Amino acid sequence: MMKLAVLLLVVTVSIGCTANSPALPDGPSPWERPTVKRPVVDGNQQGLELRIWVIEDQDGLVADLINTYQSRPTPMLDSDRSAWRASGLMPIAIPIDELTLARGRMKLVGPEQQDWFGVLADWRETVPGRRVAEGSLISLADGQLRTPAGRFRMLTRCWVEPGGGGPAMHIELAVQLQDMDRRPNAVALAMDAVPSLVEQGLVFPELTTSFQMRKDEAIVLVPVSPGFDPAKLLIDEEAEPVAPEEGPPITAIPTIGEAMLTSVEFGGVSPVRRRAIIVLIARLPTEYRLLSSREVRP
Repeated sequence: MMKLAVLLLVVTVSIGCTANSPALPDGPSPWERPTVKRPVVDGNQQGLELRIWVIEDQDGLVADLINTYQSRPTPMLDSDRSAWRASGLMPIAIPIDELTLARGRMKLVGPEQQDWFGVLADWRETVPGRRVAEGSLISLADGQLRTPAGRFRMLTRCWVEPGGGGPAMHIELAVQLQDMDRRPNAVALAMDAVPSLVEQGLVFPELTTSFQMRKDEAIVLVPVSPGFDPAKLLIDEEAEPVAPEEGPPITAIPTIGEAMLTSVEFGGVSPVRRRAIIVLIARLPTEYRLLSSREVRP
């Protein structure tokens, strides 16, 4: 499989930042130039495949997607799924054989973006999110947070293990606000120590989870506000349309998920909101083996 670079939208507006917030750091968005080295896949390998769907202002289609699959169980614990939902990331499970149809209905901005990570024994940055300026306000499930200058990202580790009905992928996810201003202390400099990824910023406990994935379904993370009601929105769309109010939309304080994976871009006739939808796919062997078939048993 050919390596495909993740080239997401360039973020020009930091949602949730006040007018007096400092300017964002110079340089390209991490979506424009990821810092993670991307592996090249040769042949049929096992591990994690990640896809990104970038869409514009499609509340109706997003509502239809969530409404279609939200009643389907996910491998996440119910408590974890509720916590992610309250933090602006709606996890849904989509059967693999329906994924192409679901993608086609979303009207992507540009081609579907794919990346291959394989098996990750250690934490790895898999979703580089948006930067936030110091003092930005983020909505949490139990309050609000004033952020340091940083960058949201999702960390992952995963491996293949035996499951109830065959091979499964054990996957662990964690959302972090990477501290862009952190400096190593004297001890770390003396030892030439490099901090681990989880030590490079604030990891949100409510956005950490672990579960088993199977090859017949994908886990999809949709960035929407906790109050996003797909059923109500679909009913309202069928009613007589109401003329939109003039002027830019009034932005609420974003959740972690919205701050990481959505943006509002100005410059056209009207502001445009973009979302990045994350798709996780487990590529698994037909059977689980502790030894390679090429190894000779004693």
